[in-house]
Formats: sequence, structure tokens, C-alpha cells
Amino acid sequence: MHHDPRDCPVSTRSAAAIAHAEQALWRMATYFGDPFADLDAAIQEDPGWVLPLVMKANCLLSATEQPMLEQAHALLDLAGAATGANARERAHVAASRTCALGHWREACDQWERILVEHPRDFLALWSAHLFDFFRGDAGNLHRRVARVLPAWSADTPMYAHVRALEAFGLEESNHYDSALESAQAALALQPREPWAIHAAAHVHEMRGDHQHGARWLESRIADWSGDNAFAFHNWWHLALFRLEQLDTAGALELFDAQIVAGDAMALQHIDVCALLWRLRILGVDVGDRWQHAAQRWTDRAPVAGHYAFNDLHAAMAFVGADRDAQARSLLAAVEARATDVDGGHLSRIAGEIGVPLLRGVIAHGEGDHAGAVEQLLPLRGRHHAMGGSHAQRDVIELTLLDAAIGAGHRALARHLLNERLFAKPGTPLTAHWERRLG
Repeated sequence: MHHDPRDCPVSTRSAAAIAHAEQALWRMATYFGDPFADLDAAIQEDPGWVLPLVMKANCLLSATEQPMLEQAHALLDLAGAATGANARERAHVAASRTCALGHWREACDQWERILVEHPRDFLALWSAHLFDFFRGDAGNLHRRVARVLPAWSADTPMYAHVRALEAFGLEESNHYDSALESAQAALALQPREPWAIHAAAHVHEMRGDHQHGARWLESRIADWSGDNAFAFHNWWHLALFRLEQLDTAGALELFDAQIVAGDAMALQHIDVCALLWRLRILGVDVGDRWQHAAQRWTDRAPVAGHYAFNDLHAAMAFVGADRDAQARSLLAAVEARATDVDGGHLSRIAGEIGVPLLRGVIAHGEGDHAGAVEQLLPLRGRHHAMGGSHAQRDVIELTLLDAAIGAGHRALARHLLNERLFAKPGTPLTAHWERRLG
């Protein structure tokens, strides 16, 4: 039996195929370069090996875009029809198929079962980590890593990237000091580890330490930018630090130079809309940028109703661009998805979280602040289930705060602002909200 560099069994006998797959796995973890080219090379070396097909499918699934599902299903059909796969590889095919059907929690359970038998299976850990994130499961974001970490050591290939996953999970679980320790441990082994750099940036964001956070990202630009598919998101975090300083011009400068450029994927376009919406509720005129944002979502119409987190940001774009009919059409698509009995996790979240979120955003855009409060307030403590990070979902809290002030609900606005004062005391943005409330 042959094994990968972490002693996980593989069915291929080709050392070259294993090497190409390993390079692709590193690219998937760090976002440097194109993993598909390496996976195609692995398939060329051994056309019968199923794992590169699964890896390609998981990359497509991680984009959270409905149009990519067809490609993922085709790859998984090929993998399922192949002979010679071992038990671990067959389990990977099954987990990815479950994920492709929209049953994300069940897929994470299947990846977990792989990790029980193979705790150094980085593909299973990476896949489960991403879909823990997309499901808003902060507990498993760090506990899943904790359950396998004793099987790893500093000389195990991909160990630095495991520590980076751990760092982000700890941050999302509010273990900020431990998150920084894990991020630094990852970076000591692999300085160009964007996920670890990103995790530390999140810590600074959640602590309201915008100046330190900006310095952190700026000091390591060479380590996370360049040929990196995740750079847009770290630029977005830098823009958030500028917004916390109320440097709206600086945030827009980053938006134009780094964030909106090449926003071809939904994951990138989310950051575009999230930043514009934050500027909108600060009263900043962003010109025709909303029209570009809305057009990008118009071009991606098949995505509507697939993933509530994406739909929220599409709704922001349509509202910001005064495309009321499109916003209403999107809401109808999400309402329809909520009735799909075969839609699994995605349909449930569309109904429980997506529909009221979109109604709240649309009401806010129409100036119906009381209506926005009515829709958004009951989601507090629940909207994490649609996925995203604390930092990303803060846009919902800011919208609710703005709506509460606009509706004249002073007691509620003070209630919400007190929480922000605790989390981010003394920042210029917090002071702005204090002035708004008066």
C-alpha cells in the first residue's frame, strides 16, 4: 500500500501523481497559484486515481456558487465510477457528494469520520474547516483541529497550515490570545501563510485594535499579496481598519485599487458589497460603484437562492443601486428556496435566516427603518448559522444599529451601542455612532 507524505493511504502507485497532488494541496491551503493545473498533472500521471478528482470538486464546492455544482457533480461521478479506490478515498467521494447536494453538516460529519481513522488527512480537515465556516459552526472551527492536532508534529508536511486553521477557529471562538499564538506558530514555520496572517487580523478587528491591525497587515503585504487568490480579502480587512479610523477616503482608495479589481467570484464580490454597504450607512457617496456591484450579481443570476450569505450581499448591491425590482426578485428566489424539501441545510437557512435578512435590507433601503428593525432584531444571536465570520456579519449589526437610530428607537440603539462600546471602545467609528445617537 502506498501513502501520501502524512502516511495517509492512497491507491495510486505513481510518486509523480502524489507529488502533484501534494503541491495542489499546498496551493489550496495557501491560495498561491492554481491548484487545478497541479491536479490535472496528477490525473495525467495516473488517470485512475480518484483523489485528484475529489480535490478539484472540493475546490469548486468551496466557491459556494450554484453554477459550479454541475462541474463538481461531474467530477464526483467520474470518481465514483473509478475502480481501485481504497476505503479512505471512497469515503472522500461520499463526503463530497453529500456536500454537493447541499447537506453541509452531514458532509462535515463524514469528513470527521475520515479524520477519526486518519487524523493527518489534511484534505478532510481543510474541507470540513471551510464548511464549518460556511455553516457558522465556530465551535468545530477550532475543536475539529484540536481533535487531530496531537497526531501532528512540526515536521509533518502541512503542519503550519493546520496551525493556521487552528488560529482562525480559535479567533472565531473568542480565544484571542490563543489564536495569536497559533498564528505565530504557523508563521514561524511558513511566513507566507495567508490564513494565519488573516486569523491574526481578525483578532485585531474583534478587539477594536484597528491601528495595530493595519500595521500588522501592512508589515506583511509581501507574504499575503502577489499571486494569491485570497489577497482581495486581506485588502478588505485593511479597508475595515481604515473605516474604524473613519478614513473613508482611504477605504475607498483600497476598494478601487485592490478589492473591486478582478471580482470574478462570489466570495470576492461579497467583500465589494460589504464595504460599500458600510460606507452607505456612514452616509458616504460612492458614485456609480453600486451599479458595477449590482451588475456583477445580475450576471450571476443563477446563484440566487443557493447560499443565504451570498444572497445577503447581492441584496445590498441591488438596494444600493436602486434596483428595487431585482432586490424583490432575489427575495422571491430565496423564499422559493426555503420551500425546497430536498435542499438540505441551504434551504433551511434560506428560510430561517436568509428571508428575514433580505427583507430587513430591503426595508432599510426603502427608508422603512422600523421595518428593518422588525426583521433584523430577532436574528441577533442566530444569524451566525448562515456562515461568515464575526467581522463579516458585523455589517448586519451595523445595519440594525443604523435602523434603530433612524426609527427613533433610542433605547434599543443605546442597548446595541453599549455592546459595541464594550468590544471596540475609543475607536473613531464607535465615537461616530455615539454622536449619531446623541
